[in-house]
Amino acid sequence: MKETIKWSSVALAVAMANGLVTTQAVAQGEGFVEGATATLESRTLYFNRDYRDPGQANQNTGNMSRAEETATGFILNFQSGYTQGPVGLGADVLALAGIKLDSSGGHNGRLNMLPTDSNGDTAAEYAEIRGAVKANIAGDTTLRYGVHLTENPVINYEDARLLPNHYFGYSISNTSLDGLFLEAGRMTDRGEMGMSSQREGGFVADEDQKVDYLGGTYEFADTLSASLYTSKAEDLWKRHYAGITHTLDLGNGLDLTTDLSHYKTSDDSPAAEEYDNDATSLAFTLGAGFHDLTLAYQRMGGDAGFEYFDSGIYLANSVQVLDFNAKDERSWQARYDYDFEGVGIPGLTFMTRYITGDNIDTAPGVSDSRWERDTDIRYTVQRGFLEGVNLVWRNATVRQDSALGGDIDENRLIASYTWNLL
Repeated sequence: MKETIKWSSVALAVAMANGLVTTQAVAQGEGFVEGATATLESRTLYFNRDYRDPGQANQNTGNMSRAEETATGFILNFQSGYTQGPVGLGADVLALAGIKLDSSGGHNGRLNMLPTDSNGDTAAEYAEIRGAVKANIAGDTTLRYGVHLTENPVINYEDARLLPNHYFGYSISNTSLDGLFLEAGRMTDRGEMGMSSQREGGFVADEDQKVDYLGGTYEFADTLSASLYTSKAEDLWKRHYAGITHTLDLGNGLDLTTDLSHYKTSDDSPAAEEYDNDATSLAFTLGAGFHDLTLAYQRMGGDAGFEYFDSGIYLANSVQVLDFNAKDERSWQARYDYDFEGVGIPGLTFMTRYITGDNIDTAPGVSDSRWERDTDIRYTVQRGFLEGVNLVWRNATVRQDSALGGDIDENRLIASYTWNLL
């Protein structure tokens, strides 16, 4: 876990960002400033997880009856433009801070939300500042060194709790061909704000794990795109990904989106771990005006389940709590989405889904099953004093054997607002 610094670091980051803009504007011209953006997001999260049967100890419960915490986080994201010329230079600053509001003893430390010390006490505040330098060549090639919020099928940052995790490394991306996006990089460190030493699912990667990746996406048309990626997590695995998305216009306001994803993972560990896995998902979404209905199927094959150390697996049944990624697991999903703008309430959306998995190889000769039900209600205030405030309620119910992690009833209440500073 990173050493925490004082809350005043956020104020320092704001000053740094403003000073950086002023200095570069004078020294390099207006290109650096004209393309600059700066946002400050405030996010308050109440997180409650009821483990239902605390007597069944596992990697999630630690014999807790429930875990419950409330905190406020601040995310300052300054991104400069590029200086003028054939090679434009820029710099970014990412500042993160969290403040504990409530984290009672005996119910903390299991939600990967607030850091704890060696005595199990939750930190009252924690913060971190990261930066990056970048260069743009000929308008279509970008080089970057420093902090990354990487998003692709083989390495993807997590932003489902109070503060996002992030990566530190270097990357290059190119968009010189119409419709084609290419990228490559090496991430050498993962900053996990508030993360405990155990990730859900029990798999823990070295904080300094090096990950190399290469891949891209090509848009054949507005309705058809395909992605190919390959990666290597040092001393763990080699992983390849292929995905394709297609949308078919059925007429009369109907459309059908097909999303196919496949991962091939091979073991690259010198230790006794086993990571060989084939993971495939196929999802169909029927859109009808303000309604969406999704049906999905996902299957695991190979000698092990699908292991990962971030939030980014582009599989249909990777949902709020579970990923349905155990060895040999097969899972099905039914999902319904509705946008209440259809009845004159813009800003309000609703989602519910049910996923069931079976054929899980938990022990020789044993086949297990489990299920998860999620509900997600979101509202963005449209007018008045609170205009722009985002409110979210996420509810999940999980029923599974203790060998898979045990039963869970979960609620997350989130209120957030973003200021555009530049």
